[in-house]
Amino acid sequence: HLLACDGSNLSIAKDTNDASTIWKHNQFGGITNHLHINAFYDILNRVYTDVIVQTASEYHEHRACIQMIERSNLKNVILIADRGYESYNLMAHVQEKGWKYLIRIKDIHSSGIACGLDLPDRDVFDVAIELNLTTRQTKEVKKLCQNRNRYRFVPIGHAFDFLPRENRKHDPVVFYPLPFRIVRFKISDAAYETVVTNLGAEEFPPDELKRLYGMRWGIETSFRELKYTVGLLHFHAKKVENITQEIFARLIMYNFTELITSHVVIQKLNRKYPCKANFSVAVQVCRQFLLGNISPPDVEATISRNVSVTRTGRSNPRNMVVKHAVSFLYRVA
Repeated sequence: HLLACDGSNLSIAKDTNDASTIWKHNQFGGITNHLHINAFYDILNRVYTDVIVQTASEYHEHRACIQMIERSNLKNVILIADRGYESYNLMAHVQEKGWKYLIRIKDIHSSGIACGLDLPDRDVFDVAIELNLTTRQTKEVKKLCQNRNRYRFVPIGHAFDFLPRENRKHDPVVFYPLPFRIVRFKISDAAYETVVTNLGAEEFPPDELKRLYGMRWGIETSFRELKYTVGLLHFHAKKVENITQEIFARLIMYNFTELITSHVVIQKLNRKYPCKANFSVAVQVCRQFLLGNISPPDVEATISRNVSVTRTGRSNPRNMVVKHAVSFLYRVA
């Protein structure tokens, strides 16, 4: 299983009395109310396997990811995550689960995991690290920590669930072994990415890691379809409990549509680009099927007739449209 982990904000109706969902104050003193969804997305099957909805007061992506890891029953998993999930604690939880991970981290010149290690002064590298973490800070530990690629002191204030939170004077020093690889590869003429992983170097060389991480984009496109096609941008309810119900209803609708379209056969005609089922049409067809307006044989037939072109490998910059003032006469008209 290739599981992508990511989160997304959802704007809800403004309520200045609900302190749990007040997300931020903008520069003009305005208040916005948000919920945050944390999701596990099965990249190969294109469905959501787990979701946690958090309010602003509960917002913590690392803890949500760890909670979904601990309650999952899946085996043979590679967890792929973006920079926001860079954490020794998260890596340790994946290791304890018996999974593999592939996490993009901050570059070697920024503050992060890579910054605290002795890494080659090259643009591209693949380095194996055998790190031992501890929360004790004795003279012996300080001496060991001079080897930055082997030992690391974890302050008590930093979250790490596999070391004692309190240390008495005569307690033995406890180390937690955390082996991983730091890999930096080129993605364009002037851009590089750095990832941390516990995948084997022989089976997963840098080019394979680059390909795997590129597949994480599937969860980004799924969020777009979930919001703009299925309708997760707009809610009928105002209470958080009822909004949460609507969120899961739309997630079920998304998964149902993806499962249906995955069995639809698209005819291979003389086209320049490969085609896939048009997801917007598929959602409407599946919605009519659940309402009882379309029979099962017509569902797949209708979806197969409505396709969209698939163009892979595109990296065009976002087209930012300049907004101009509208005259008062136009507004009146």
